[in-house]
Amino acid sequence: MIMLVRSLTALLVCASCGTPEPAISPPPKPSTILSTFTPLKDGFSQAIAPGAPLVTLGAGATWWDGDVPVTVALPQNGTPYGSRWKPDGTSLCLGLGALDLAARTWRPEPGLQAFNRPGPDRGYPVRQVAWFADTSHVAMVIEARATPGTRTQEIVTASADGHVRGRHGVAGMVTAMVASDDRVLVGASKMVVLDLDAKVIAEPALSVLRVSEGGGMFAATLTARGVALLRPSDGAVLATWDVPANDAVPVPHGVVAVDFEGTVRVGCLDGGVVREVANVASGTRAPIIQRVGDRIVVAGSDANPIRVATFTNPCH
Repeated sequence: MIMLVRSLTALLVCASCGTPEPAISPPPKPSTILSTFTPLKDGFSQAIAPGAPLVTLGAGATWWDGDVPVTVALPQNGTPYGSRWKPDGTSLCLGLGALDLAARTWRPEPGLQAFNRPGPDRGYPVRQVAWFADTSHVAMVIEARATPGTRTQEIVTASADGHVRGRHGVAGMVTAMVASDDRVLVGASKMVVLDLDAKVIAEPALSVLRVSEGGGMFAATLTARGVALLRPSDGAVLATWDVPANDAVPVPHGVVAVDFEGTVRVGCLDGGVVREVANVASGTRAPIIQRVGDRIVVAGSDANPIRVATFTNPCH
């Protein structure tokens, strides 16, 4: 009888402990690479100026005094793309002029205004602008109408006082353009890398949606899928990254991309490939992306389109 009780007790103990309880996983730690994205009030979503402070661009320009948005109007015949901060940080070169944040006004650059005189159809010929890194030179897309319904475009590089350095005729229409220290990357029916004198350096066989510059590289968001990183000096493709991407910005030794659904991915160069090291949902759709100081900024399609996250570059 005693043996039977002991056997039943052992069975009961085994029944209660034979299947261990699943271990409770600790909550995920916040990313040390990208924080959670937080929204800002107001802002434009056509372009984001590279570098601090944060300025968003479109029909106007918006920046923030603390949490309070400050907005000024921009010329109706201007372009929000290709901006650069002057080396002293006092103003943002934008279009054919500069935005003075302290004075809260945009001022035209006198030597560049002759490039944008209205034609017979009252259209303005300068379609896009990209300032070089030191803001002493600028690249412009200038459009001409040879006959009714026929348009041609050329890239003109010039000093800030209007002295022309070079011209390059473009096949088709320019869809994207960005400049580095002494190179300009142009996306059209054929991609081309030009120098300060508009001489052809390379013609990478890529079809692009958007282009950007940073970390000593160009980033090209491809129309099909993915991102390509290029070396500005010779236009060589350093690496490609096969991820869904709506826009991308290069950082030292890596790249940060955002897809149409708003997922932001951080990738590091590893030989000739890019290795993903982090991803965070931004909370907005169809966004563009830019690095602004120690933050990653996306601008999407919401009523308050701007979202920011702190960024620590893990790529070395």
